[in-house]
Amino acid sequence: VAMGQGQADLAIQMLKECARNGDWLCLKNLHLVVSWLPVLEKELNTLQPKDTFRLWLTAEVHPHFTPILLQSSLKITYESPPGLKKNLMRTYESWTPEQINK
Repeated sequence: VAMGQGQADLAIQMLKECARNGDWLCLKNLHLVVSWLPVLEKELNTLQPKDTFRLWLTAEVHPHFTPILLQSSLKITYESPPGLKKNLMRTYESWTPEQINK
């Protein structure tokens, strides 16, 4: 779910459904909804998810990101290489031959 204006209810609904079914969920761009993060924390504390449930959160660095959420998460940092040429090469190298030949 790409977070932004009007996506909070959908995100909570998907969170509950995925936790219940043991699915994976990705909430993207949380830096756009930092004021909503306490609601997410509260929901996470009330869930009783299946063992196979996984929640992925993506965000850019933000000074007001909830510390508790950060502390309770496994963090992976990814920064794209600087410069247009390196970014284009990284993208090109991720394509399969079938994608290139289309």
